[in-house]
Amino acid sequence: MGLKAVIFDCDGVLFDSREANRAYYNALLEAVGLPPMTEDQVRFAHCHTVFEVINYLILDPVLREKAYQVRKNIDYHRFLTYIKPEPYVKEVLADFKKQFKVGMATSRTNTIQRLLQTYGLLSYFDLVVSAMDVKHAKPHPESLFKIMTSFSVTSREMIYIGDAEVDAEMAKKAGVPFIAYKNPDLPADFYAENFLQLAEIIKG
Repeated sequence: MGLKAVIFDCDGVLFDSREANRAYYNALLEAVGLPPMTEDQVRFAHCHTVFEVINYLILDPVLREKAYQVRKNIDYHRFLTYIKPEPYVKEVLADFKKQFKVGMATSRTNTIQRLLQTYGLLSYFDLVVSAMDVKHAKPHPESLFKIMTSFSVTSREMIYIGDAEVDAEMAKKAGVPFIAYKNPDLPADFYAENFLQLAEIIKG
């Protein structure tokens, strides 16, 4: 069967958002009187949901609850300036849109729509599945199953592009071919270092 749908992760694929995540979670930690994240914590924050990250970073239940309240009042827009879209992302997405269904499965929650709108990418996606749209976050395959059902495609008619272990594991559990983006250490069917290479793989 031929390829019918191309599905993206968000952070680390469409955008270099590591510094935005660092700034956001450090702001939460500062608000509850805790020190900034370590590099190991930054790596964890890069590929997990905000709820998982807060639970991971803050062990004290009182401070954790305070962080959840602070989160509700933080203006995420101030962190968007730290985010850098990948080169050629719009051109490649526009090209894919002509031939395939284009979707997203992301660990982001309520920030994903605003992020895509800010950088003019929302219209390129036929479906965006955030962590708020499923009961089980990555690496559970629910997000990919939801997209399969919506697009009426099989697992072998779809491909997923991600940059983290949870992405590779989710794709494997769903039986979906996987492209590792800028991470040669992941188990994957293909590897891409930029969007031009990604386009060659998909179109080839």
